[in-house]
Amino acid sequence: MGRITKAGAWCNGEVAYIAWMADGPIADCLGFMITRVHETGPDAGARRILPTWIAFNDQSNPDWLEQDSSVWPIQQYQWRDLTLRRSRDEATVRPIDFRIHYEITPVGLAGPGRAEVPASATAPYRDENGKPRYEGPQRPLFILDEPFKTESIDVTHDFPGGGSIKATYTNGILSTQNLLRQLEKVQGVKPENVAPGPAMRVTEGLLKTLKEHIPKENDPIRLFLTADVLSFLTLLIDRAENGNGELYLALYELHDPELVRRLTALVEAGKAHVILSTSGSTDLNKKGDAPPRKPVVWDTGNNKSRAGLHAAAPAADRVQDRLFNNNSHIGHNKFAVYVEGGVARTVMTGSTNWTETGLCTQSNNVILIDDKKVAARFLAYWKLLRDDPQPAGVPLTVTKHGETAVGFAPSKGVQGTALRQANAEPVTPIKLADGKTTVEILFSPNTKAPTKNKTSPTPVDLSRVYSLMEHADDAILFLTFYPGVRGEQNVIGQAAEAAAKRPDLLVQGAISNPAALPPAKPGEPTTFTRPDGTVRDLPQRAIWWPGGDAGRVVMVRAAAISAQFGDLRPELLSAGHAIIHDKIVVIDPLHPDNCTVITGSHNLGYKASYQNDENLLVIRGNQSLAIAYAIHILDIYDHYVLRAKLQEELRQSLIATGRPPKADTGGGFLNTKASWQGKWFAAAKAPSSRNYFLGL
Repeated sequence: MGRITKAGAWCNGEVAYIAWMADGPIADCLGFMITRVHETGPDAGARRILPTWIAFNDQSNPDWLEQDSSVWPIQQYQWRDLTLRRSRDEATVRPIDFRIHYEITPVGLAGPGRAEVPASATAPYRDENGKPRYEGPQRPLFILDEPFKTESIDVTHDFPGGGSIKATYTNGILSTQNLLRQLEKVQGVKPENVAPGPAMRVTEGLLKTLKEHIPKENDPIRLFLTADVLSFLTLLIDRAENGNGELYLALYELHDPELVRRLTALVEAGKAHVILSTSGSTDLNKKGDAPPRKPVVWDTGNNKSRAGLHAAAPAADRVQDRLFNNNSHIGHNKFAVYVEGGVARTVMTGSTNWTETGLCTQSNNVILIDDKKVAARFLAYWKLLRDDPQPAGVPLTVTKHGETAVGFAPSKGVQGTALRQANAEPVTPIKLADGKTTVEILFSPNTKAPTKNKTSPTPVDLSRVYSLMEHADDAILFLTFYPGVRGEQNVIGQAAEAAAKRPDLLVQGAISNPAALPPAKPGEPTTFTRPDGTVRDLPQRAIWWPGGDAGRVVMVRAAAISAQFGDLRPELLSAGHAIIHDKIVVIDPLHPDNCTVITGSHNLGYKASYQNDENLLVIRGNQSLAIAYAIHILDIYDHYVLRAKLQEELRQSLIATGRPPKADTGGGFLNTKASWQGKWFAAAKAPSSRNYFLGL
C-alpha cells in the first residue's frame, strides 16, 4: 500500500496551495481529507476540515451546498484552500496575519482495522428542515493512514525586504459557483438545471444584481470580491488624512464612488496632487446612420469624477488633466506616492484601476513598497508626467438616439521627447535594507518613435523582461490582460519561444483576451458546419498546449461554464471588458536568488512601451514575495483551466458533428474506485506546477 511521503503548503495571504505525493497508489483510496490547523491568531487551536462541493458520481449536489472533504474527498494530489480567509457559504473575509499548517489524510473503503471517518459538525447530511443536503446514497469513508502534516506557513500580506513590502490581490473571479449562490441569495432566484438559453437569461439577471452591489460602500458582495485591495488603495489616503503628508497620484480610471469621495476630500484638504488621464469614449452613432456622423466623445469614464476633483481643488496644480483623446495613446498608470516633509517615503502600484470593476470583478494586484529610494523614483516620474505638455481638453456634449454623452472632443495627444528620453535612461537596481531584495523601476513610454509597428525594435523595459525570462532556471508563470495579438511583440510569444527551446521549463499562465494566445497550427479550422448545412464561426480558442494535456506548457484564457455540466451551472464571466487584469510574470519563485516578480501597470507588450504612460517593477531576491505572486497566478490558472478544457471540448464537438456536446444534466464527478489515482502516477515525473513545488 502506498503512503504519502512528501507534502507542502504555500500561500499568498488570500488562498493556499497544497501539494503532496505518495510512493505509490494508495490501496482503496477514494481521496483525501484535508484539515487546516490554526496555530496562531483569533482562531488559534481551531481545526477546520476543508469544504468540497463535488459529489460522487452516484450522487448529486443540485443546490451547490458544501460538505467537508471527509464526505466528498479530494481526488487529486494537489488542492487550493479557497476558504483560507473566505467563508465557505457567506460573503465574508476573515482577518489576516496568522499561522497554520495542514493535515492530509487518505480516506476510502472499509477494511480490517480501519476506523470510520468521524461525522463533522460542519458537514451535516440534513439541513435545518430535515431534508438531505444532497441526492443519492450516503457513502461512509474510512481512515486509511495517519495524517501527513505540512510545515507551517504564515498567512500575511507583509514580506521581508528591509523596508515594508506589502502585496495583495482581489477576489474578483466571477465565474464561480459560489458567487452564483451568493447572488441568488440576494436576488431570491435559483435557476433549475436548464438549457443554455434560459440559463443565460437568469445569468444576465444575476449580472444586473452584481452591478447594483459592487459600487456600494460596505456592501458584503463588494467587500467579499475586493478582499484586501480596497484597504490597500485607501491606506495611503488614511495616512495623508491623519498625518502631515501628501499624495501624488497618476491614475488612468477613476469612477468608484467610495474612492472618488475619499480622493476628492483629500484634494479639497490640499493633501493630494492628481494627474488624471483620459478614460473611455462613447460613440453614439449606429450602424446604418446617414451622414454626417456625430463625433466620438472622449473621457466619458472619468468625466464626472474629473469635474468633482477640479471643483474641490484649492489650487490649479492640485488636479492636472492628461488627455490622450485618441485610440493610440493612454495614460495607463495607477500609482500613488506618499510624501512627507518633502521626502517621498512610500509608493503603491499594481494593476488595479480605481473603479468598482477594478476592485470587484477582475483579477488584480496591488503592491506597496515603503522605501525612500523607490518612492523617490516614482515621484521623479510623476513630475516628468506633470511637465509633459498635452492638448487642453475641448468640452464636447453629443446627443443622438435619445442618449447624451459628455466629455471632450478628439485630440492628437502624444507623450513628448523629454519624457521618452528620461524613461529610456539606464536603470540602476535599488537594494533594499535587507541587503538581498533589489527593485528595478522602468517607466514608459521609453522609445524615440511615438508608435510601434511590426518591425519596431524591442523597447528597453521588455528587453530586460525578455532577458530574465531567457535565463529562467525552472519556471515562468504569468497572468496578462491583453499584451498584444498572437504572441507578437509581447511576453506571450516570448514565453512560447522559451518553452520551445527548453522542454524542461515549466511555462504556465492565463490571459483575458483569446486573441493574445499563440497562433493555432496551420490548417486548423475556424468554422463549423451545422447539421442543416449552414456554416458558422467556431468559438474562440480557450487553451494553447502544444504538448497536449500532459505537456509542461499551458496557456489558457478566461472562460466560464456556459452550459450545465454535472452539478455545475452556467456562470458569469465578466462585468465589463477585462476579466484577468493582472500584468505579472514570476520567474523561478522557489529559487532563493533568481526568484523574480515583474508587476506594475505595464501590459507587457510593445504598445505599452511605445505608446502608454506605464510603470514596471522588477523585484528580485525576495522569495516569499515571489511565492505569493506565484500562488496568485496558480489560483487564477487552476480556476480557468477546467473551463478552458470545456470550451475546447465544445469546439471539437462542433468541428466533428456540428453540434455542441450533449448537455450533462446533473451529478457528481468523484470516482467510486481507487483507480482515479492512475494518472497521477503515470505522470509522476511529468512537468507540472505540483511537481515543481514539490521539487520532483
